[in-house]
Amino acid sequence: MSSTDRSGERVRDAERTRRAVLEAAHRLVTTRGAGVSMADVAEAAGVTKGGLTHHFKSRDELLAALVAHVVERSWEELMAHVDITENGPGKFARAYVRALTGGSAAAADVYSTTGLIAHLGAEVGLEHLESLAPDDSQRLNAAFEADGLPLPVAWVVRYAAEGLALSLGTNYLTETQLDVAREELLALTRLD
Repeated sequence: MSSTDRSGERVRDAERTRRAVLEAAHRLVTTRGAGVSMADVAEAAGVTKGGLTHHFKSRDELLAALVAHVVERSWEELMAHVDITENGPGKFARAYVRALTGGSAAAADVYSTTGLIAHLGAEVGLEHLESLAPDDSQRLNAAFEADGLPLPVAWVVRYAAEGLALSLGTNYLTETQLDVAREELLALTRLD
């Protein structure tokens, strides 16, 4: 095996380890709260504490990377719901509604940084966490603005979908209510 191959393997191993650490941190923070320790994360990821600190020098660095990781996973899930056969206004808004309300386990897991901020906010401060992903809100706003829907319609659809997503799995939203609300939101995104 050439040194290039070994180097490539090391890079892939480092990427896998980093992702495993971030996934473990996300699971722990969302199930146990922000007080999880670096040792807890290392154990859950199956790495040594030294291996963890190789990738993340401090707890703050890990939390910053976690926010960025969750934001990126959210975008990946959202883009997976874009129907490439649709070529009219509202394509992005429909993907957003489908991603947030369509029963996707991945979307429920990484719905947005909002859930993660709720778990971390009390300990490290909401302002600090929002500063870790400042471009996310701009990116989302730009996507809705470029979608071709009148902005007031886009905003209603967006925030209603987010409200539904926050109510999933609670007694406040039945399956019937979710189905009806999703269809109404999708209808709002069609200008024909």
